Amino acid sequence: MLFKVCIIGFLLLSAFQSKAGQVQAVIDQALAGLDVVASHDPYSGTLKRMYIGWDENGKAKVGVVYREIESFTTITGVVIVHKTPQGFVLHEALFPDIEKIENDSDRKQILSVLKPFKNIPFDPHAEKSAVDGLSEATRHGIKTSGYLNYMARRVALEMETLPAWTRQKKK
Repeated sequence: MLFKVCIIGFLLLSAFQSKAGQVQAVIDQALAGLDVVASHDPYSGTLKRMYIGWDENGKAKVGVVYREIESFTTITGVVIVHKTPQGFVLHEALFPDIEKIENDSDRKQILSVLKPFKNIPFDPHAEKSAVDGLSEATRHGIKTSGYLNYMARRVALEMETLPAWTRQKKK
């Protein structure tokens, strides 16, 4: 009996680490080649953690933020923002652990929310979302879109204002 309990515990722990690994893999890929600083965990009541990637000239180039989003089940939303000479670009929004939604039609519905969240220039100071309303959006889609827009705006503002946590550590 103890053996069965240990095996089940190990499998659950492995599954949890696998999900966390998927999110971290997306973050690592987005920030590859940059010096990275991370916020405390949690960053805020609504955001889990934020990362800023710096180029070799000490300029903030990429911001990544993630949070759990309650949909058909709890999934992790990741937003990647690039700072360019022209301004901020919402590079991409992802759900690395989307397979947690087992129903194909539910999963496709949530993934459809991500389509407009790719390579969108935006102004984090504007009184509008980076991605405006979604046609035929469900309640899950509208709520999720709101979270993704908020995440993009927050990370862009942190890249712009560079509060204390974003300061690179001296080498």
